[in-house]
Amino acid sequence: MTTPPSSQAGKSTIASGIVLTVLSGLSFACTGFVANNLADSGNPGLIIGFYEAVFGLGLVLATNVREMKRRQTMSRVTLGWTVLAAAGFAIAFGTFYTALATIDFSVGAPVLGAIPLVSYAVALVILRGEERITRRALIGAGLVVAGVGIIGAIS
Repeated sequence: MTTPPSSQAGKSTIASGIVLTVLSGLSFACTGFVANNLADSGNPGLIIGFYEAVFGLGLVLATNVREMKRRQTMSRVTLGWTVLAAAGFAIAFGTFYTALATIDFSVGAPVLGAIPLVSYAVALVILRGEERITRRALIGAGLVVAGVGIIGAIS
């Protein structure tokens, strides 16, 4: 029998989640600012996207080294999906950074704000029957997209 978690542990988890969310937002903003300056300086967007993907992969691997040693090896199907997702990520951000050479970051950032809604739509189509997305999650994703759109339209 497990003991119920204390309310203090719940508050700690919520606080950690909020802190990590804020850090994630700051990271996104700083990355966009640096990438925008690099693109405005004439650097190819695909190269900027490539380096972002490589550094991101390095960070993920560095933070998960111990866990990866304990896990069993990846199946070929899992590895294939992982490579496909990584290639899609690199193409998406390479395309975005290429666009930053001609548009302002404040115009392009709202497009990236649509990622949660598009992710849910793709999950509904591809993962039909395996992944359940609630109305509440869809409404939340829609509100995120609307908020980013309003911020982009105002600025």
